Amino acid sequence: MKKVLVPTDFSDNAWDALTYAIRLYDDIPCRFYILNTYQVSTSRTTNTMHKKRDTHMYRMLKETSEKELKKIKLYLNDNLLNDKHEYKIISKTGALLTIAKQIISDENIDMIVMGTAGSTGAKEIFIGSNTVKMIKYIDSCPIISIPLKYEYEEPEQIIFATDFKRHFNKIELNCLIELQLIHNFEIRVLHVKKENILDSTQQQNKDILKQCLDNTKTVFEEITTYTTIADAINNYTEEHKINMVCLLNYEHSFIEKLTHEPIIKKISFHSAIPLLILPV
Repeated sequence: MKKVLVPTDFSDNAWDALTYAIRLYDDIPCRFYILNTYQVSTSRTTNTMHKKRDTHMYRMLKETSEKELKKIKLYLNDNLLNDKHEYKIISKTGALLTIAKQIISDENIDMIVMGTAGSTGAKEIFIGSNTVKMIKYIDSCPIISIPLKYEYEEPEQIIFATDFKRHFNKIELNCLIELQLIHNFEIRVLHVKKENILDSTQQQNKDILKQCLDNTKTVFEEITTYTTIADAINNYTEEHKINMVCLLNYEHSFIEKLTHEPIIKKISFHSAIPLLILPV
């Protein structure tokens, strides 16, 4: 049974992420862990009035969290009944990243699916701060991020974007290969280049990647860009009706640069389709 963690803040984007996860694994036995976290910013003062206020706020957040999660579970059981699926709701106080890490470890989670925007989604940041933290600090589990107002489409073509500057191994690609087996989509290995030819290391890594993806429906493509890699990928996805972009998350990788705090304030990677982030 696959185990999928879906954090929610009860926003529309979080709901889109949950329904995407359910449909992505429609024919696969799956347990979905629907997680909501909440925190009270406790007062610095210690007088009785502030303590009562903090306690009251905590109870309100706890009750709201549990109530909204129960509503989601009831709706799913009534409207998206699937004998292969089961839903577990989790309401916890604390930081999302800390709690998610614990659940991933305790429950042996296979995948995280979450929205990119959340209830306060800022247009100038390509993904919300919670999603950024998850991508940066969770290295044991793949993450699929779902953009705002995205409606599920059966994946038929997925980009795996790479510069071939890093060695590949099949274990790192297991999630992508597994999804390809489920949905039979085409993997387009996309090299966005600014140089004319691959050096010997890049060529060797490309050959290794071909071996890793040998039994999959895969094509290799190169495009030359004179703009940013982000623009090149976005333009390619629009032109070829791509359903998902897959990126490896490793040191100095494209996704690391995008999620680096000083850079994210300047760069907006407005992906209109889901991102599959594979940890390395």
